[in-house]
This record gives sequence, structure tokens and C-alpha cells, in this order.
Amino acid sequence: MRSYQPDYTDFGISRDRYRELLSFCRQYQEWKAEAGSLLGVKAQTYSHQPHGSGVGDPVFRVAARREHLLAKIQMVEQVADQVDEGRWRAALIQNICMGRALRFIDPAILPTSKRNTFYAQRRAFFVLLNQRMNEIRYSGGDTSEV
Repeated sequence: MRSYQPDYTDFGISRDRYRELLSFCRQYQEWKAEAGSLLGVKAQTYSHQPHGSGVGDPVFRVAARREHLLAKIQMVEQVADQVDEGRWRAALIQNICMGRALRFIDPAILPTSKRNTFYAQRRAFFVLLNQRMNEIRYSGGDTSEV
């Protein structure tokens, strides 16, 4: 692991908060895979035997879980779209969510080849994501729910 850690303290983001936001984004691919797997018809077999505790609707639980995952995916994508009017969306998602280093990102999707510009947009992404997560937290919602 690199010894350099980005400094976002000027933007009100501590080192631990930065790592929390980064870890949140790194789950992006897992969310997309799980949301895709929850789409479709699931059959329930009935054996006329007593089963599990509680009464519930398994279809509703699956649908609610999928909507929860889609809300997280949408939040990350919306924040990426807000950065410089969406020109950096693909590069930011590849770098932040998929862990791909800048030098391995296809140059065709980068609006410019300047590293400083890319890292300024990356910083803007984390600032906007932090604001969005704080809005959810302070509006009475729980960030684990989105």
C-alpha cells in the first residue's frame, strides 16, 4: 500500500472519513452484481411442513433489497455526474469504485491527460459524496440505508 494518503482536511473530510467514503464506493461492483442477481423470478417450494420463524413476504424482501442496492448505485453515479458536468464519470467510477489506477484507465474516456486535473475532479467527487452522505445522515436517514 502506498504511504501517501490524500489530504482532504481543507474540505472537512478526515482521513478516517475519506477511507469510509472510499470503502463505500469500492462496494459498487458488488451492488451491481447483487442487484442483477435479484432481478428475475424466484420460485418458492412448499413442502407443507412448518418452517422458519415469522411471517414475511419473500418477494417483497427481495424487491426491497434490490431497491436499496439500486439507490446506492444511483447515489454514486449521480455524484460522479455532478463532477464537471459528468465528463469524468467513467474515469471516476473506474478509479474510485473499481480501484483502477489512472495510468490503466483508457485515455479515450479521459477529457484531458493532465494528472492534476484528474485528481482535482477526484477530490471534488469525495467532497460531493461527503455532502450527500451528511445530508442523508442529518435529515434523519441512516447512511446504511442508502
